Amino acid sequence: RTYPKLQVPSIDPPLKMIATTTGGARRRRSNDVMAAAEKDSHPAGVDDSSCSDDSSDEKQTLVHAAAARHSLSLQSIATSLLPWLGLSVWPCMLALPIFLNSQKFHYSTTFPRGWWTHRGEHWLDKSLEEGGIWEYGTELYGKTLRHPLGLSLGISAVAVGHFFLLIYFRLHQQQYLGKTTSIQSRGAVQYVYSDALKNHLSQPGGFLLLGLYLTITWVFDLLPHSYYSFSGGIQYKQVAMCLICQDFVQFVMHKVEHVAHPKMYRISHKPHHKFTNPKLFDAFDGSVPDTAIMILLPLFVTAHVVRDCNVWTYMAFGSSYANWLTLIHSEVAFPWEGMFRKFGLGTSADHHVHHKFFKYNFGHLFMWFDMLTGTYRSPNAVWGKEFNVGV
Repeated sequence: RTYPKLQVPSIDPPLKMIATTTGGARRRRSNDVMAAAEKDSHPAGVDDSSCSDDSSDEKQTLVHAAAARHSLSLQSIATSLLPWLGLSVWPCMLALPIFLNSQKFHYSTTFPRGWWTHRGEHWLDKSLEEGGIWEYGTELYGKTLRHPLGLSLGISAVAVGHFFLLIYFRLHQQQYLGKTTSIQSRGAVQYVYSDALKNHLSQPGGFLLLGLYLTITWVFDLLPHSYYSFSGGIQYKQVAMCLICQDFVQFVMHKVEHVAHPKMYRISHKPHHKFTNPKLFDAFDGSVPDTAIMILLPLFVTAHVVRDCNVWTYMAFGSSYANWLTLIHSEVAFPWEGMFRKFGLGTSADHHVHHKFFKYNFGHLFMWFDMLTGTYRSPNAVWGKEFNVGV
């Protein structure tokens, strides 16, 4: 049987038109969506260059904001570190002996050799004479006079250290290095700086009496022989030993003045205790007997207990002692005081406790001896009462 061949009808032109139209519509819709998106990203009347300018302005704003934050961060760091610049006052106390032992300004090239060497039979042999002692060759009352170079340098070392201390203290007191806090809650005593400075430097029981003591003991050869030697630099271990010995003897004499007899206290130490809220410039404002008993006698004992110091060590000890003793009379606290107190080192707040209550803290540079004998009282105990919190 044969079947008729089937023929697939072709799509009529109208159907082709419909299919073509549908595909075109889809493409047009896609193009319209893309055009609308592009139109949104580029609004009418705004060209690409203006968009670029906006982006640049935004970047500049971000850069400026970041720079401002960085500057603020640096400023806060500087503000927190600035008060601690005061720590530099401690090495400055040793400025002169360090300077004269430096390679460029060494004392052996600065001063004539005859000023600091011993003119003995080998005086032409520098290797034998380095660090020796020079003597005048004349005698007064049977004592050979020592050359005053070491004495002059020692007094100058104290003066140079004090110069740096006074500069720092003025900046600190006027709050150029950050905010300061008075030790006592009633506030720091008010005074005219120039007048107080003049009184401080001219006290007969202060630097004048100290200078007289140093001159007599040096020129009349009353110190151990090693003290006249220029050999070597600063012996820091011996400096520490001198400070501890000096403060221990001073602690004992200070307590004796308070408790031995009312009459002794009245003629010696009581004039210094008129300052119940002391200021820095009151450090050496006392009586001549007080200075002799509590400063000069301990100095002489210390020199003969720690006998192996050279002249540079003696200078470093003298400058450190005199300037530290001045600092603990300050009317305002220093940034390092909290750290010092952890190690039992004397601070201005510790010494204010003594001036305020009389029967505590007889030590000056170290609180160790008060701690051992039960006479130490921490400033923390009177925070928020007689003393400001945090000092």
